[in-house]
Amino acid sequence: MAAFPASDRPPAGALAPFAAQLEAVGDFRTVVESLRSGNSGTLGGVWGSSCALVAAAIARHAPSTLVVVTPRPAMIDPLVDDLRLFSDSVAAVFPAIENLDPDRVVADGLEGDRLRLLKRLASDRELPSIIVTSIQALMQPVPSRDDLAAATEWLAVGDSLDREALAKSLAERGCHATTAVELPGEFAIRGGLLDLFPPDARQPVRIEWFGDEIESIRLFDVATQRSLGTLDKIDVTFFAKDARHRAHVTGYLDASAWMLMIEPADLQEEGRFYHERQDQADRLHSIRTTLAELYEFPSIAASALPASSYDIAGHLGFESVERFSGNLAKVKDELVAVAEDHRVKLICETAAEIDRLRELFAGSSLDERGQIEYIEGRLHEGFRFVDAKTVFLGASELFQRHDVGRTSRRYQSRAIDSFLELRKGDLIVHVSHGIGRYRGLKLLEKEGRAEEYLELEYDGGTRIYVPSFRIELVQKYVGGKKTRPPLAKIGGKSWVRQKQAAAQAVHDLAAEMLELAARRDARPGI
Repeated sequence: MAAFPASDRPPAGALAPFAAQLEAVGDFRTVVESLRSGNSGTLGGVWGSSCALVAAAIARHAPSTLVVVTPRPAMIDPLVDDLRLFSDSVAAVFPAIENLDPDRVVADGLEGDRLRLLKRLASDRELPSIIVTSIQALMQPVPSRDDLAAATEWLAVGDSLDREALAKSLAERGCHATTAVELPGEFAIRGGLLDLFPPDARQPVRIEWFGDEIESIRLFDVATQRSLGTLDKIDVTFFAKDARHRAHVTGYLDASAWMLMIEPADLQEEGRFYHERQDQADRLHSIRTTLAELYEFPSIAASALPASSYDIAGHLGFESVERFSGNLAKVKDELVAVAEDHRVKLICETAAEIDRLRELFAGSSLDERGQIEYIEGRLHEGFRFVDAKTVFLGASELFQRHDVGRTSRRYQSRAIDSFLELRKGDLIVHVSHGIGRYRGLKLLEKEGRAEEYLELEYDGGTRIYVPSFRIELVQKYVGGKKTRPPLAKIGGKSWVRQKQAAAQAVHDLAAEMLELAARRDARPGI
């Protein structure tokens, strides 16, 4: 069985049939045949969200995995969102690590995402049909297959294993001992238990011994400490602290994999710029060697303007869509003008948005002729598919709304970026322990060297010490009352109850707002 449960699979793409329609286009078929013969090709007229449609169509013919390479990491999430519409398959993501410092202490959540995909590829089971990545991620070296296998250890219920020996082995390979695990790359011994958060895991595990034999392995929640289920075995991967990897991701791909290169000129420029601005550029692969590795596989270059350096060239009938004014009174007429004799697929992020727009366009010529269809999902840049006589639009484009960029980091916020934002005596909130009081910085000796800690005071004068490199676990308290709140009791359940009550309050507020909106909709207008 798998060591950790896979994330829930989204439903099949609502626009997946259009990938089949693209296959009927002559230039597309020609380029795919070039790939099948082991050659390369290029497709022009591909830009914005049409990249996802092209990727979905190519993946239907790829013998194994299709790797989609973007010029910038920020393009990955929008492309994955678009692929959920156009593809029946779930795209895997291979991200770039943000912090390349080899001496960093806290594990990067993105590093765990990379490791998880490498292990999936190495297992040769359930290989992803599409991988979305960036040129920066591919320039970052990975462990070789042999190094990965040597660093991975399986722990199973019933195994005889000395707990202290395992803890020593974990520490030697860079796993950090702590009193309570909160982040990937940590472990804690508590009596006959060992809590472990492997770097590629989504949840930590609690391993219980009976003598020298592993009696149980359970997933648990960091905040509540509650069990989330049992496992028969887990695989744990930790590399030596001084490990310096030099392999390419391509070493994990099947020889029959295909490449889809988005804007190859931008790939080269962005890769070169990325290499130049790194303090430790010698730890990266060069853009030249990275591209050489990728072009060992059959490749398609997709760009707005076709390049002439590929074996087979083709051009697809994708056109841009005129910008909308964002004016509610004009949007209806603007959409009718854009559609002409085309069908319109309007992509809305929520069912509520579908209801609002259906009401807005009710009675329009598009509605009366049945030319408009509402689909739930995310489309980031609308386009016209001329051969299919269809316009694809994101609802946000109608009103010029733009999403705030999302981060794919496991921990998405840092309420305090520096301890300089805190003063002695300030109230703080620790994500696991609740409200406390900041008592300043303190140097403590650990493993023969002095390290800086935030000293936090709790009920009864109890003090805990948070390493300065984990400052993201601490937030500055902002209260709505004039009276100061009581300090939390370490080990008590009040903080858990408060978080649960807050979550319930948010749920209740949302229900009240929905009820209020429904009452307003039911009232006649003036």
